[in-house]
Amino acid sequence: MDVKLTIPKAWNDLSQRQLENIAYQFHCYEQLVKDNPETIRDTEARLFYQICKELLIENKVAHIKIAMKELLPETLVNFTKFIYDGIKRTKFPYSVNIGDETYYGPAQRLRNLTIGEFSFVDAIFYRWRTSKNDLWLTVLCASLYRKKATFRNDRDIRKPFVKQAVDARADVFKCLPLKTRLAIGYAYEGCRSHISNAFPVLFPKPVKLEGQVTPIKNKYVSFGEIVLDKIEGDPSKLSETNQVMTYDFLNILTNDINKLRKKT
Repeated sequence: MDVKLTIPKAWNDLSQRQLENIAYQFHCYEQLVKDNPETIRDTEARLFYQICKELLIENKVAHIKIAMKELLPETLVNFTKFIYDGIKRTKFPYSVNIGDETYYGPAQRLRNLTIGEFSFVDAIFYRWRTSKNDLWLTVLCASLYRKKATFRNDRDIRKPFVKQAVDARADVFKCLPLKTRLAIGYAYEGCRSHISNAFPVLFPKPVKLEGQVTPIKNKYVSFGEIVLDKIEGDPSKLSETNQVMTYDFLNILTNDINKLRKKT
């Protein structure tokens, strides 16, 4: 039987359903207690099997069964390689519905975030990833997704970011399915990875010293602190600076650092 399969080759090729399910599979894997080598092998094997099924999910059920039975393990490994190479998703679910309301997400690669919004959201993302508390994931989603603005512009259809409004919206976002929240969290992580690669001066790779097994992790510095340092603590400049687009701000900051390095 000739079977033609549709299989995504990159994170941005995943459908929203595939993204949600794969993010959820990794979330479940992280929750499991892995206290011995045999348990680790078993949970990793189950995770791999589930990832393979999710990558094939857009095909006919009969074709999926044939593929899972006939394809060699090394072939399946090649199919899943991009998943295990790191989260590189930069597209968000366009919108989410909660009750009768629709909330809209940010642009691909966070292109329409101001540095004020990015500073707030990135601190929330760090809390989620370090605490593994889903409360912070909910706040992350409530920060990024907002109702449509009354007066739209070409840059952003969402209402302007107001951090004081996030808490109330987070109460609403508790109703959003965990899979959808995880998909948004993974998209943010992929965007952050893209930004860190685009601005290596601001996001240096961890340093591995001679004789050390693992690199030393860089201390997390919130962008809120960086903004305050940039305006030298002058509150009169804070509101205006927070409205600068994230990529513009990071470019300015990179140029400032490079100039200082040339002087020393």
